[in-house]
Amino acid sequence: MLKKVIKYAIIGFLALFVFNMVYYLFSKPPNVAVIKLTGVISTKTADDFIKNLKKAQHDPNIKAILIKINSPGGDACASQRIYLALKNTKKFTVALIKTIGASGAYFAACGADKIVAYPASIVGSIGVIFETLNFSELAKRAGVNLFVVKTGKVKDFGNPFRKPDKQDIKMIYSVLESIYNQFLEAVSTARHIPIDKLKSYADGSVFSGKQAKALKLIDSTKGIDAAEGFIKQNTGIKHIKTTLIENKNPFDRMVESFSFLNYLSELTHPTFKAIYQ
Repeated sequence: MLKKVIKYAIIGFLALFVFNMVYYLFSKPPNVAVIKLTGVISTKTADDFIKNLKKAQHDPNIKAILIKINSPGGDACASQRIYLALKNTKKFTVALIKTIGASGAYFAACGADKIVAYPASIVGSIGVIFETLNFSELAKRAGVNLFVVKTGKVKDFGNPFRKPDKQDIKMIYSVLESIYNQFLEAVSTARHIPIDKLKSYADGSVFSGKQAKALKLIDSTKGIDAAEGFIKQNTGIKHIKTTLIENKNPFDRMVESFSFLNYLSELTHPTFKAIYQ
């Protein structure tokens, strides 16, 4: 009885192996790469995304890249890195905003050739924010102090054990304004919207996909159908066959599911963020 079971198991394995080999040899290879941009954008998010993007660029069978976005944004510099990587890719790219593509995620999307969403998607939140935890009052009551020796008055800006003063705020705002202007320039260039006009609604406001389309922030509200339509139109592909390119292990996925923990972690390490809260 055991011999029969082993025999049938071997036959089944060989049949499956032969089927897979035949399928691989005669089926057409994927022609569109899918890369996901999800959760709060961090330096690691940008590193992984750019690595996946390079894989797609170097694959001769890949004719277009579809970016599926579901993110409120995050670190401003990391978002800009993704934007620049997409902008410089030589293959046709489409950013598909699913539930949300706001702030830094929208910044990143502007690097794609086309941006599509759904009518109820959350889009926009063009702006930059700096925030950090401050324990100065609590530390004062507890009699706790942080010993600091510094070479400049604002060297320890963001120090949670002292209140920010006018110089801190002035310096922080000057950096925020610089990054904000870079964000504006990226959107203005990508979407062909004059900066003066863009500024009238680039104040952190979010929009539905339908509103974003009216403001020319996106190209269509027909979601995946529009994305595939743009790909076919611009590449000559008749039958789209996608392949998901990702660089994540199960642990990364688990951490991503608790993205709010990443956000809390970032509060203890002051950064300039492009994020919808």
